[in-house]
Amino acid sequence: MTKPLRFLLFYADTGGGHRATAQALAQGLKHRYGDAVDPVLFDGLRKYAPYPVSHLDDMYPWMSGMSKTWGRGWTQLNEPQRVQRFMKLWWPFVRTAAIRMAKEPCDAIINVQPLYTFPVLWAMDRIGMRKPFVTMVSDLIVVHALWCDPTTDRFLVPTEVSRVHALDNYIPPDKIQIVGLPIRLLFMAPPEPKPIARQRLGLKDKFTVLLMGGGQGLGRVYETAEAIGRSGLNVQLIVVAGRNKKLKEQLDAAHWPIDLKPYGFTQDIPALMDASDVLITKAGPTTICEAFTRSLPIIISGYIPSQENENADYVINNRAGVLAEDPELIVATLREWLHQPAVLVLFSQNSARLAHPRAAIDAAEAAYEVATTHPIVYRAPQGEPMLARLDRFFGN
Repeated sequence: MTKPLRFLLFYADTGGGHRATAQALAQGLKHRYGDAVDPVLFDGLRKYAPYPVSHLDDMYPWMSGMSKTWGRGWTQLNEPQRVQRFMKLWWPFVRTAAIRMAKEPCDAIINVQPLYTFPVLWAMDRIGMRKPFVTMVSDLIVVHALWCDPTTDRFLVPTEVSRVHALDNYIPPDKIQIVGLPIRLLFMAPPEPKPIARQRLGLKDKFTVLLMGGGQGLGRVYETAEAIGRSGLNVQLIVVAGRNKKLKEQLDAAHWPIDLKPYGFTQDIPALMDASDVLITKAGPTTICEAFTRSLPIIISGYIPSQENENADYVINNRAGVLAEDPELIVATLREWLHQPAVLVLFSQNSARLAHPRAAIDAAEAAYEVATTHPIVYRAPQGEPMLARLDRFFGN
């Protein structure tokens, strides 16, 4: 029996999108190739990175919450030469971890976390073992320069806009492929009729609003729920707190003047979206792409500056939704849509046109093609950046 191709999918929990993309890709590989592949999710930060880099996932909600500082730093670093200099400064600190990641047994690497791109590719040069390396950008629009090592074997992007950003960051055009953003294969199935989906969830058959703050439950979720609750709108509300335990406890403890069903972290997002008429969410790429498959009009309630603002622009420019960051403005938008159903239908149709439910399979096919046409190459180890050599000379 032929040994299955082993794919390592490098991710980290710095935001919910990287893990979600990796999981969807793993599903796509198994669905398309069955026992011929062995996709394995691998969190390089937690397994090998030195402290405090190993705990960036814990610090991410705090860092991204510092809107102006985070956005300014993210933007200033988004330039190819600047990123290379930055990563060379970090190389002595992460060299050992990157080499360990590069040595992990596999036939190909699929990278869905930008922090790994340069270090792992450099590590493979350092040890003289070049494995097929596929970059899967897990942001919907923005392609930060941290993703963009031009020596990658294939560069997979979700949209035409992200393809242009990749070209701006010097990725060779022949390596770029538009595949959509991988989402769970459950979203390939047509949505369940709303009355049936609501019945399954124990909801009334009435206008339903789904309120989310991403996997981490970020943003003004509770304040928005409060504003909708006291608005007098004839709606029911589903609120997903994600991994935000404090938010879930607040939702559970409150007395709501409307029908409200709170969830913590849940895998039932397809069912919740099937039951809903409108989605309120921060501009996270995975949630947005999932909503497209359910033809949901979207109210963008916020975004991480420089990282997610173009996601919001994408929704708005395609008339699939609107931006309303203040809870009272969100209520006003809902009121308008309730009184103008034709507008709601237009947004719903535009949302559906942006859907790419097969993205996980398309990305899997691209990665499999690379793995089967690019053998592992063994060659003489190459030199390291000067800082790394000095670091090793002094015994680190």
